[in-house]
Amino acid sequence: MCENFYARTYALQELNELREQGLTRGALVAFHSRYKLVLLAHSQPAYRQLGRFIADIAQWSSLDDFYHQYRQRLSDLLSLPATRNNHTNVLMHVQGYFRPHLSSPQRQTLAAVIDDYRQGTQPLLAPVTLIQHYMSEFPDAYLSSQRYFEFWLHDEH
Repeated sequence: MCENFYARTYALQELNELREQGLTRGALVAFHSRYKLVLLAHSQPAYRQLGRFIADIAQWSSLDDFYHQYRQRLSDLLSLPATRNNHTNVLMHVQGYFRPHLSSPQRQTLAAVIDDYRQGTQPLLAPVTLIQHYMSEFPDAYLSSQRYFEFWLHDEH
């Protein structure tokens, strides 16, 4: 579970740096967007709750108060262990970005590697590495912005 600790520490450090650089509502929303897949790997229901919270950012008169509430909620969400099922859902979601670009055999290979991970016969590194290969072949600005691919390269669950 070292990766969970690393993801939480790194995310909170990045959030703190964002605050030091001059916090804006747009910067907080962009931060949240970059961490979407990481958060989904930890808890889909908690991600949805945090998403509703960030959607109401304009309702807060004090950005500093919002920041502190958001930081606590983010920390709480990231303290939940990422699970094999949640990772599988994230990987299947990401797989959809490549459907228009991959040949049928490539799609089948990616689906099989994701399923092998789901069944526990492959480490998370296997589908993440293949996805990163496809990201270099078929660049996608949204996927490239995601922090998810930085955290799970050595995870074995």
